[in-house]
Amino acid sequence: MSGAKETPRQKMIGMMYLVYTALLAMNVSKDILNAFDIVNSGVQETNYSIGQTINNQYASFQEQYSMDPEKVGPFWNKAQEVRTKTNEIINYVEALKWDLTRNIELDNPDDLESAFNGEAPLLDKDKTVTSGDRIMYSINTANVGARDNFNDPTAFLIEGKAKATELCGKIDEYRTFLMNTLTDESTTTEQKQALSKEIGLVTNTDGMGETVEYHEGSNGGDVINWERYNFYHTVLIADITLMNKIVSEIQTAERMTINKLAGDIHASDFTFDNIGAKVFAESKYVVSGQPYIAQAMVTAWKNSQITAKISLDGGAVREYQSDATGVIPLEFGGGIGSHRYSGVIEMRDPKTNEMNEYPFEGEYTVTPPASVSVSATKMNVVYAGIDNPISVAAGGSGNLSVTATGATLSSAGNGIYNLRVSQGATKVTVHVSREGINGNVDFRVKDLPKPTALIRNVGADGKVSKSALLAANCVEAEMKDFDFEGVHYDVTGYTMKYRTKAGTTKEAKVTGPTFNDECKNALNSANVGDMFVFTAIQVKGNDGKTKVLDSQLAVEIK
Repeated sequence: MSGAKETPRQKMIGMMYLVYTALLAMNVSKDILNAFDIVNSGVQETNYSIGQTINNQYASFQEQYSMDPEKVGPFWNKAQEVRTKTNEIINYVEALKWDLTRNIELDNPDDLESAFNGEAPLLDKDKTVTSGDRIMYSINTANVGARDNFNDPTAFLIEGKAKATELCGKIDEYRTFLMNTLTDESTTTEQKQALSKEIGLVTNTDGMGETVEYHEGSNGGDVINWERYNFYHTVLIADITLMNKIVSEIQTAERMTINKLAGDIHASDFTFDNIGAKVFAESKYVVSGQPYIAQAMVTAWKNSQITAKISLDGGAVREYQSDATGVIPLEFGGGIGSHRYSGVIEMRDPKTNEMNEYPFEGEYTVTPPASVSVSATKMNVVYAGIDNPISVAAGGSGNLSVTATGATLSSAGNGIYNLRVSQGATKVTVHVSREGINGNVDFRVKDLPKPTALIRNVGADGKVSKSALLAANCVEAEMKDFDFEGVHYDVTGYTMKYRTKAGTTKEAKVTGPTFNDECKNALNSANVGDMFVFTAIQVKGNDGKTKVLDSQLAVEIK
C-alpha cells in the first residue's frame, strides 16, 4: 500500500500528523520543568548561604586588619578588590537573569510592583536580597508561564543581543583577575595550572590558554562555542538555573580567593608569634670560680636542630647545637670583671627555604664571692593583681635583707618570695643586702594577659551540631601558654548575633557565661548552615579587672 497514490484528504491528514509529532517533540515534559524548579530553588538557597559565609570571611579578615594594619593591609586591599570585582560580575549575571525573564514573561517589563506582589509573583520578596553592593534576584520559576519557551531566550542570548557572548567575556575577565590576584613572578606553571582548576569558571579556554571544545550531538560532532553549547535552544527555566549555577561558581571562586589571601598573611611566618634570638640567663652575676650559665633560643621554637655561632670577648667563634626544642645551652667562664659575647642563630625561612641569620649579644659580670643576685622564677616581668614568685640568692654570711619598692613581699622559704605589686605601680625594685653587699633589680609591671574564649564541643573548623552546642550551654575563658598556676577568668557577659533564613539579623545580650532563654530559643530553631557569632565577650580575672576580649567566636551549625 506504500506505493498507492494518496488522495488529497490523506495527504492533509498525513501533514497534520507530522505537525502534531513536531509539536510533541518541541513540548518539554511538565515533570522535567518541575524538576528544574526544585534544582533552581536549591541553587538559589545555596547561593544565599554561601553569601552569608563569605560575609563572615570578610568580617574576620577586617578584624585581622584592624589589629595589624601594616602587616594585613596589602592582603586586605586585595580582598577589597576581589569583593568589588565579584559584586560587579554577580550583579551583571543577576541583572541578565532578571532582564531575560521579565522581558519574556511580563507585558510591561518595568512593572516591578506586579513582579513582587501579583497573584503569582515572579520574585520572592523575602529572598531577593541586597548584601552591601550585591543584589541577588530570587525568581519563582514555578510562576513563570513561559518557562518552557526556548525561541525568545535564544534570540535574546544568542542571535539578537548576543548577551551570552557578553557574559562569556565577563567570566573570562573575572577569572583572569583572580589568577592575577593570586599569582606573581615566582608562581610556577604547575602552581598556575592547579590554581586555574580551583578557580574553575571555564568557558572557551581553560584559563591557561588551552581551547575547550564543545560538540553538537555525540562525539565527533561539529565543534561549537561555550555560548551556543549552554544557551542555544534551551528553555527559559534552564537558562535561569544555569545562571544561578554560574553565580554559585563565582561565589565559590571568591571564597577560595579570600581564603588564600588570608592564608598568605602568615605564609612567611614561623610557627610562633615573634621571631628573634633570645638569651635567658640564670643570673648576670656569678661568683668567681663558677661558670656563667645561660640558654640561647629562638622564642617558642619547636622544630629541628639549629646552630648558634658565638664569640666570647672577641675570641674564636664556636658552634653550639640546639636540642629538638630549639634550646641552645650556653656555658662561659672568664675571670673577674665584665664579659661580652655575640653570635648568630641560623634558621631556614619557611617560605623561601633560604638560610637566614638572627644576631644576638649579651654580657655578664664575674664578681668576687659575696655578690647578690635576684631573678624572677617565671618571667622577666611581674604581673599586677597576683603573687609573683621570685628567687633571691646572695653570697657571704650574716642576715639577708630583702625589701621591695612598689610591691609587698612574703617569704615562701628556701630563698623564694611572693611579690605582689602595689596598686598603681608601673615598676618594682627589689633591694637585697647582706653584710654591706647591696643589690637592686628592677622588674617591669604588666597587666594579666587576656584569656582565650571557647565553647565546648565546637570543632576546629568552627562547626558543631545543634545538640552539642546546646549541651555546652555557655561561653568559657581559659589561659593558654601562661606559666602561673591558679590564674583564671570568669565570663561576665557577651552578645550572640545570628541571622534568620529570611535575612533578618538579630542579637541576644547575655549576662554571665550561660546561654539565656533567648539564646536557647534561637539555637533550638537553627538549621544546618546557620551562623552564630559570640562577640563583645567580657571577662573578670584574679586581678579584679573586667576586660573585653579582642576576638569573637563564630559557630556554624552542621
